[in-house]
Amino acid sequence: MISGTDQRETKGYVFDIQGLSVHDGPGCRTLVFLNGCTLSCFWCSNPEGISSTPGLLWFASKCIGCGHCMHLCPHQSIRFEQGKPVIHRSFCADCEEHDCLEECYTGALRLSGYEISVSKLFSLIQRDSSYWGNGGGVTLTGGEPLLQVDFAEAILRRCHDAYIHTAIETCGNLPWRNFQKVLPYLDWIFFDLKHFDNTEHKKATAADNVHILENARLLAGQFTGRLIFRLPLIPGFNDSDENIASVIRFLQEIDRTEINILPLHHLGREKYQMLGKDYLGNHHLIPSNEHLSEVALQFTEAGIKCYVGSETPF
Repeated sequence: MISGTDQRETKGYVFDIQGLSVHDGPGCRTLVFLNGCTLSCFWCSNPEGISSTPGLLWFASKCIGCGHCMHLCPHQSIRFEQGKPVIHRSFCADCEEHDCLEECYTGALRLSGYEISVSKLFSLIQRDSSYWGNGGGVTLTGGEPLLQVDFAEAILRRCHDAYIHTAIETCGNLPWRNFQKVLPYLDWIFFDLKHFDNTEHKKATAADNVHILENARLLAGQFTGRLIFRLPLIPGFNDSDENIASVIRFLQEIDRTEINILPLHHLGREKYQMLGKDYLGNHHLIPSNEHLSEVALQFTEAGIKCYVGSETPF
């Protein structure tokens, strides 16, 4: 576990750091996944990052059903049924002991995040920079990176001052002041658009789209860096001609001429079991190449460049 040591320094919670990424900004990059999100999208591939505080992950392949964790839990929040632990996770959120995790024989339990200081994170980014080659930089993602806005601002400022290219991936569902704090230190923003019908948006993400569209308009008018809108394409949810037409009208309204379509995948499905949750995206099919081409053509015919998946000219 990586953690910060200076108690006076700004710290944040991250659940992963990945080097050598080539799909989340120009060049080769380091991705930093921050805990916490203002949405709960049913197709989310990083459910371990939705909670603002690290949760308990259970790896079935490593568990031998010994029950050691159950006996060690000071809150008696673990019981076993048919050889599998049933965890009352409401207790885990406030637990500071984590005896179950520390004493697990096989490493079947771990936390979905850890605390880290700005200095420690920056040192890891600097280490990775040796492998970026020409270009490259750091991208904050999540979760929603701007939910921990003070931590995000501190690390982005540190990178900006060191001439490191900076980017964020955001769902946009935040107060505008959160964006204002980080804009001076950002080069790129990837901004998700989920659905333009407010009712459908709320059903699928547990939040409306009011702040999202307001912030998108403000960024389009005020942000001087690269702003790339993304549409996670979920068949049966937001791939209708009506919704695609709404996206096109919105982009034309704010004078933007490019979008990146991200096709649905189910690669994060197993994480839900680790968190004791049900994955609700199973009944949505992965879009075919033909369908992706049809949607992309609608944007192209409207004069909007459309990049599909990782096929982006970064």
